[in-house]
Amino acid sequence: MRVCLLYDPGAWENPAARYTMETVARMLDLEWRATASPGEVGADDAIVFVGVPSRAPAAAAAVVTCAEWGGWDAASLEVAQFDGEPLLAPRGATIAPRSPRELPEAWLHSIWHQLSREEEIANPRRDQWECFSGFFSRAHALGVLDRPLVNAHARQLARRVAAWGEARGVRVEPVPRWKNGARFAAALTHDVDDVTLYSVPAAWRLLRQARGRDSYAFRGGMSAMLRALTHFGWSGDPYWNFDRWADEESRRGFRSSFYFCPPAPTTRHEYDALYTFEDAVQFDGHRMSVAQLTRTLIERGFEVGLHGGYLSHTHPGELSRQKKQIEDASGREAMGVRQHFLRFDIRATWAAQQRAGFRYDSTLGYNETPGFRAGIAAPYHPWDDARRAPMELLELPLTAMDGALFRSLHLDADAAAARVREHLERVESEGGLAVLLWHPNAAAEAQFPGWWRAYLATLDHLAARGAWVTSAGEIASWWRERERRLEIRG
Repeated sequence: MRVCLLYDPGAWENPAARYTMETVARMLDLEWRATASPGEVGADDAIVFVGVPSRAPAAAAAVVTCAEWGGWDAASLEVAQFDGEPLLAPRGATIAPRSPRELPEAWLHSIWHQLSREEEIANPRRDQWECFSGFFSRAHALGVLDRPLVNAHARQLARRVAAWGEARGVRVEPVPRWKNGARFAAALTHDVDDVTLYSVPAAWRLLRQARGRDSYAFRGGMSAMLRALTHFGWSGDPYWNFDRWADEESRRGFRSSFYFCPPAPTTRHEYDALYTFEDAVQFDGHRMSVAQLTRTLIERGFEVGLHGGYLSHTHPGELSRQKKQIEDASGREAMGVRQHFLRFDIRATWAAQQRAGFRYDSTLGYNETPGFRAGIAAPYHPWDDARRAPMELLELPLTAMDGALFRSLHLDADAAAARVREHLERVESEGGLAVLLWHPNAAAEAQFPGWWRAYLATLDHLAARGAWVTSAGEIASWWRERERRLEIRG
């Protein structure tokens, strides 16, 4: 059975509506196509009609209302209920569907509001790092940030398509969403902010940026220098734990992504990483440079990408330069990027990353709390508001990170592991994708008590649940191939 998105003329001319429906179509796990011509509908196609309900064919499997398309004020949104699931709508008001095949009028725009980040475009509020905090979001205020609502809405549509097929005796054979038919997937990722704790050269690099005694560069640099001199001559460093990450993940059959910072941003900020690719680290008992470390990780099946410099997130030329620095060191294309401090400008960052040649980004998450910033637990193509069209770039939204659990929410190891387990259970229930971030220095247990233990518990949970667990790059490649397989063109 195939799905046909059949638009009426008004909906067909609405690029936002088409983008939203086609994003949802990729989560139906069936072949699909889109048209505005009833004559192109196949005899056995399950029609999902998009437009004014009175124009829907009698045989349509589902009807998605798309009439007026005004902007939504996030502050006006409340939680309504539909099919037992939360639905964000202005004042929580929805018009009850006239038949079981219809979806509420707010359904399509609610998905659009989340995917397009309409809230961030309209709301200029930012934190001290120029980030839109998770605590600013309306979904957080309403208590639904931890729910992948877009996935749930896609499932509501899928149920109507399946019921249509069942009524006609048509057997529905979904295309597996994840490799080997896994129920859900998880991308393991690591932002390499630091490679050493005790380093005189790194401390000096920070001190050189100080513009006064009250600056972070002076205070942090002096502290780092004192720490390094106190431990001068030590044979090891607490942050030399890259082999522990690789070993524990490999032992379970998992792989992960390591995002390395560029050693030479054009304009350096005091929050930029302090290591170079010539600095020494230790891996499996052998001293090697950071550049050699990137190549060793790749040889073992791990991914190496860019952790974009603090000031790079709106500059395609700078991102391109930094991408090349990673590629020159690792000898491999850097497919993916995550911005340092999760700095992100909804109007500029994705466009800059795409122009720099990245195939995917994984910045779209929150520093403060786990959750689904765009309401979706799956890869998707971001909306380009300037072009009024989707991007070629894929977004793999970050859904949970160590710093949010331990620093922002102040959880201990057991509570953090339980919170991530609950998060993963939500993702599994929707057949979705979780993207997890643990920083490599978190394996220094004296400095980060409980962080490593919570991560191991998370790996054990993923293994027990049979998730497909791999690098973000492999997830992105899989999803692109799946998109080509499902969409019928022409």
